[in-house]
Amino acid sequence: MPDDFPLLADVAIDVPGRDAYTYRIPEEMAGRLSAGDCVGVPFRSRTLRGFVLSIGANAPPPGVRLRDIGEHRPMVRVPPHLLRLIQWGAHYYRCSIGEFLAGAVPAPVREGMQPERTVYVAKRPACAATLTLRQAGVLAGLPDGPMMLAEACRLTGSTRSMFDRLAELQAVAIQDHQEIQELRLEARDECHALTDEQQAAVEAISASGASGGHKPFLLYGITGSGKTLVYLELAERTIAAGRQVLLLLPEIALTPQLAARVRRRFARVAVWHSGFTDGERAEQWRRIHAGGVDLVLGTRSALFAPLPAPGLIIVDEEHESSYKQESVPRYHARDLAVVYAGQLGVPVVLGSATPSLESIHNARIGRYHVLQLRKRPLGGRLPTPMLVDMREESRAQRRSATLCRELVERLRLVRAAGEQAIVLLNRRGWSPVVTCQECGHTLMCKNCDISLTFHRGPGKVRCHYCAAEENMPRRCPACGVGELSTFGLGTEQLAAQLSAEVADLRVLRIDADTVKRRQGHATLFDAFARGAADCLVGTQMVAKGLDFPQVTLVGIVCADRGLSVPDFRAAERTYQLIAQVAGRAGRGEKPGTVVVQAFDTEALALRCAIDHRPKTFFDAEMEQRRAYRYPPFAGLVRIVWSGESLANVQLVALEHGTRIQAVAQACEVLGPNPAGLAFLKGMHRWHAMIKAPSRGAAQAFLDRLATAGGIEGEKGVRVAIDVDPYATS
Repeated sequence: MPDDFPLLADVAIDVPGRDAYTYRIPEEMAGRLSAGDCVGVPFRSRTLRGFVLSIGANAPPPGVRLRDIGEHRPMVRVPPHLLRLIQWGAHYYRCSIGEFLAGAVPAPVREGMQPERTVYVAKRPACAATLTLRQAGVLAGLPDGPMMLAEACRLTGSTRSMFDRLAELQAVAIQDHQEIQELRLEARDECHALTDEQQAAVEAISASGASGGHKPFLLYGITGSGKTLVYLELAERTIAAGRQVLLLLPEIALTPQLAARVRRRFARVAVWHSGFTDGERAEQWRRIHAGGVDLVLGTRSALFAPLPAPGLIIVDEEHESSYKQESVPRYHARDLAVVYAGQLGVPVVLGSATPSLESIHNARIGRYHVLQLRKRPLGGRLPTPMLVDMREESRAQRRSATLCRELVERLRLVRAAGEQAIVLLNRRGWSPVVTCQECGHTLMCKNCDISLTFHRGPGKVRCHYCAAEENMPRRCPACGVGELSTFGLGTEQLAAQLSAEVADLRVLRIDADTVKRRQGHATLFDAFARGAADCLVGTQMVAKGLDFPQVTLVGIVCADRGLSVPDFRAAERTYQLIAQVAGRAGRGEKPGTVVVQAFDTEALALRCAIDHRPKTFFDAEMEQRRAYRYPPFAGLVRIVWSGESLANVQLVALEHGTRIQAVAQACEVLGPNPAGLAFLKGMHRWHAMIKAPSRGAAQAFLDRLATAGGIEGEKGVRVAIDVDPYATS
């Protein structure tokens, strides 16, 4: 290749469309850049952060004047194995590599956020004589311990220069270091050895790792069977071999308890989720990238933690829908973890008491290796179920009952015995519907096709989609005279009812309204673990992964509510939710009971969940999916058109629909038509669902669509392509 060709770099930047743009490498950067490096590049009239994909000495495209890379961030580099995963994910989930990288690497890392300066207070008597009156006053106003410099200035009403002077006088210490502010819980002792089932699972997975195999393992264990202990034993062996471990959880709420157990066993642990500040996330990324961490524990985005040499990937509660991201990049962390492990040649463990139908299918066809845990380690039994027909209960109480007598009475017994209970209702707020008694008008969100939910504490009505809120009107805004009535039950009202029904019952509520402040989940769960409440009331965040030995009773209110959702996964989600929350009872020495309230007591999902008949449910649901061509017997692609103009959305959707039909071949196209939520966050929405014979066939369809010109936004209309969608409305 001629020596006079310039050195060029293909750079991925956060814009849709093309995967990479070509730039010249300035002489001062020659020899210093490599694939995965973060750079700043000019793009149109602005500078964007991007990542180098490849470097070579090539002839510039004819007639094109290439621009120079403007900045190099040598401390930010995506490891080659992680870059390979992101490139695969960008193609599969149909976004640009730059868009995927922007979702994988936290913004504060890309932007080069520096560690915040931390003040360490060191009140030394020897310094007192050298301080001015003002300096002494500032020092006296500081609490002991570390704090951010900005917070210290705010607290004392002083300036940074004041603290620089105090540091010179050795009255305080200032370091450029980001403290990770994280509430750490105490973990109870692991007081038993591995059971035969647990040991067999550990040995099978370890042997696979030692031989370089990477066939996925489905760790299928009943609730309380000790899956976490298997994870920890595997992690210990992996770390001892000089590799790192990635442990994924579906929700932030599950992190504190598991983090406590992990830290009891390992010293170099990083927790990764969206609850940290920008500075903390940047600091965690740097620690992990530098090799200072042996185990990363986090939610779905932790999959992209820049570990130097991952040796084991674990996906706990693999069935959870929260592993699927609903914005670009629209990846599924569980599925991508399986791909990642295959690329790395390391074991991947998918753990659940209620596996997804996709994982059950993969196990049945031999794609996954199944390891079962059928017993609770300390001999504990699964909780005794009680199914209450709320139609009969309402007749017996001579009113529209929300709480059955059995649940109330058992809560009284729990309170008297000094035990604890969990009551689940998967709907927050006081009441989900507010209606005028005079004209029948229902309060609706102005930005969405959804009714407003009444929250009694703040006296507000809120939209649970766009977060819009307003004060609860005194009179109907439609007719101006009617009084407003609330209908339906939410966790806020349920907690109040339980307190009224059971004397001296200490109730703690956990839902999206009570955990808004930082570390809210950890604080509330810690309070419950320490016995600050007798009853924990909450939404699905109390349903899985939590371990409270004193919980002997679980109540499930409106257990069949989820079955009415127009979603082909409705029965599966209902089964999983009920089985998971039921498993919170009886995990200690005392046996547990589950009281399930429902109107449709014959629903198969309910019956199988409380009677512990998973195979019956899986077999019946598989037949339904096969008959109607839904996953795991099909590959799905959902396309959503959205915009402020309904006419434009409809026009573009129908035009694109013609193009989609032209390349459909063996695929079935449903739509385009108005989405289930046709107006959301101020945008009109149409959608289409493409049902392909397999995931591979769905990818082939998308390739044909791209060859035919693709579908891009126009006339103020956005187009979103969602591969393997979980949202269907």
